[in-house]
Amino acid sequence: MRHLAMIFLFLLGVSRSSLIAQNTDCEQTLSLAAAEFEAGRFYGLPEILKSCLKSGFSTEQKIRAYLLLTQTYLILDDPAAAENSYLQLLKADPEYVANPVRDPIDVYYLSKKFTSTAIFNPYFRIGANTSLQRTIYSLGTSSAIDSVSKDKTYKVGFQIGGGVDWNINDRWSVSLGVNYSRKNIQSSFFDGNSGYQGRFTEKQDWFDIPLFLKYSFIDSGKLRPFAYAGIAANLLIAARLSPEGTDRHAPTEGASQLSQSPDVDIKNMRNFFNSSFVLGGGTKYKVGKNFFYVDLRYMVGLTNVAKNSGFNPLLVQFQYQSDYFRLDNLSISFGYVKPLYNPRKKKKAVAGLMKKLGIKKSKK
Repeated sequence: MRHLAMIFLFLLGVSRSSLIAQNTDCEQTLSLAAAEFEAGRFYGLPEILKSCLKSGFSTEQKIRAYLLLTQTYLILDDPAAAENSYLQLLKADPEYVANPVRDPIDVYYLSKKFTSTAIFNPYFRIGANTSLQRTIYSLGTSSAIDSVSKDKTYKVGFQIGGGVDWNINDRWSVSLGVNYSRKNIQSSFFDGNSGYQGRFTEKQDWFDIPLFLKYSFIDSGKLRPFAYAGIAANLLIAARLSPEGTDRHAPTEGASQLSQSPDVDIKNMRNFFNSSFVLGGGTKYKVGKNFFYVDLRYMVGLTNVAKNSGFNPLLVQFQYQSDYFRLDNLSISFGYVKPLYNPRKKKKAVAGLMKKLGIKKSKK
């Protein structure tokens, strides 16, 4: 066993040494190609770089090599080869942006013919939320409405889901998502006349389908803040109530006692289809070619969640009667974005732009 471990370590060391030597050789090859370019010997450059481009260059070295080849082919008046070299550069680094200060002006204008903006950005998210009931119409069992006080308590839920951004351009995108969310709400009331009190915790399971327009404030760099607004379809797939209150119909004589029932399915007392207005924002953090992000979202309920279902089994024992209400939801999520980059020539490239601007090709 010891011999096998030693052989493995030896092979690993040889492989690593070989890789370091290869990277060193290719760096020397790149330096040689740059020197040849500076000396004006352009025709031999593709052959010098060929083997290392095939296997050996790191991503950063590939970018430098393809940039050098792009300049070379522009000087040699071979636009097709120059475009192909620049396209290979974008495949090595989809977010490379030519800069007129750093790059030759003819390369900068050539870059305007290309885009590597991902057409679609799939994303995944997970996080926590809290919900707020906004009463539309208050319902109750007491004839003396003024004697009843009602309270609502914030409870924590969670959500998990994903979606996809369709990028219109570098800043604007349309996003469609699907999320499963658990939303918890709690209400309580006290009837001053009868002394009755009750507390009701409701656990709701939803599928939220948001559709919104997103704007990215920055399209480069590590941190990229964004904001969005849109609408959502909210499908309530389950609703269970945990009732707790003073049971005046308990078997104990002469007194009422605290009673708690097992969870009761009240989906028939809720509307399946609901809708909301969506507002949100956050920031993405670039790691490699992908992103991690944090997102804060507020969904403003637009429709009444409760409905009159007829017979209410909780009315007699717990005097439970749901108000008509809309449901707002505040959530924070952490997620991951994997852009599907697609370096390509623009369909409507600016023909003759350099000529119109009076820009001449550089000789070096």
